[in-house]
Amino acid sequence: MHLYSKWALLPQLVVHLISEKIKSMGDYVRFRAVCSPWRSASLSKPRHLPPQLPWLMNPQWFSLKDEGIRLFYNPWESKIHKLHLPETRNMRCYASYRGWLLLTTGQGSEVFLLNPLTRDRINLPPFDTPVKHIRDCWDNPCNDFLIMYTGIPIGKMTFSVDLADRDCLITVLLHHWRLILCCQVGDSCWTRVNICPNLLLEFVDVTYYNGQFYLLYKKAMEIIEPKKSNKRIVYDFEPELEVFCASLLEGELGVYVIGYSTLTKGINMFQFQEQPFNLKLMTKTNNTVFLNNSYYTWLALCSDDWDSLDGGSVYMDYEYVPTVWELKLGVWFQPSIV
Repeated sequence: MHLYSKWALLPQLVVHLISEKIKSMGDYVRFRAVCSPWRSASLSKPRHLPPQLPWLMNPQWFSLKDEGIRLFYNPWESKIHKLHLPETRNMRCYASYRGWLLLTTGQGSEVFLLNPLTRDRINLPPFDTPVKHIRDCWDNPCNDFLIMYTGIPIGKMTFSVDLADRDCLITVLLHHWRLILCCQVGDSCWTRVNICPNLLLEFVDVTYYNGQFYLLYKKAMEIIEPKKSNKRIVYDFEPELEVFCASLLEGELGVYVIGYSTLTKGINMFQFQEQPFNLKLMTKTNNTVFLNNSYYTWLALCSDDWDSLDGGSVYMDYEYVPTVWELKLGVWFQPSIV
C-alpha cells in the first residue's frame, strides 16, 4: 500500500486530536493540505491556535508578468511562505488587520478585504463614489463629496468586532489627506468622520473602540459616538504630554497611545483614561515589542508570549523602491483563519 494511503486511513478522531496539538498557523495549513481525510477531520477555522507572530508581506506587488504569487516572510522562523493569490493580481495592498488584507485597484474602483490563508473575500465600497458624512455640529454645509482617489496609501485599517457581526464597523485612514472613512459590510458607500477644523493640522491618528471613535491630536484627544453625532468631547493634554509621530492602539483594557513624548524624550506607551481624564504612562513596557508598519501604524505584542521575541525592541518594515514606481512599504500581517 502506498505510504499516502496509509496516512489517509488514520482514524478521524486520531487526526483531529493531532491537529489540536499544532500551534503554528503555517504547520496547520500544511497539515490540512496532506489529504482530503485529514482536511475533513480538522476544523477549517480552529480556535485552539494561539495568537500568531506577524509575517512581513513583500511589498513588490507588480511585475511585468503578475501571476498572483505573493511572498510572506516569517522572521521568527526565517521562512518564506509563497501563496498563490490570483485575487491580488494588479491590486495594491495598503493595510492589514486581524488576518485580513485591504486591497484596492490603482484608482480605487475596486476595494475588498482578503484573508490570504482562507481565501475569504469581503467586498467594500469603492473609493471613486460619493462619500456620506456623519452629520454633526462641525459639518460642512456642502453635500456629499467625491474622493478623487489617486492611489494615495491608506495608512491604517481597523474594525471593531468580528466581520461577521452586523454591527462591525470598518475604519480606514488616509493620512495624507487627514481623511477618516468608515463603513459596514454591505454598504454602498463610505461615511466620512469629520475632524475638528481648529485641530486639523494637528491631527495624528484615529481608532475605533467600544462603539466610539478616538481621534488623537498633538495636544488633545477627541471622542465621538457615531450614534450621537452631536456629542463630541475634546480632552486637552497637559503641555508636557504633547505627542509626536504617535499612533493609537486598542486593547483589552482600552485605548493606548504609542509615540514620542516631550515628557520622556523617547518612545513610550500611555493608557488613555477618560474618567478622570489622564494619559497614564505605562512604565513596565520592557516586555513589549512594537512592529512599525509605516510612519504612523504600529502593532504591539507582548514578548512574554513568545520566546523568539526580544522585549523592548522595535521591529521595522522594509522599503522597496523601484526606479519607475513609487515607494512601497512592507505590510505586517498577523495570520489568522478565524
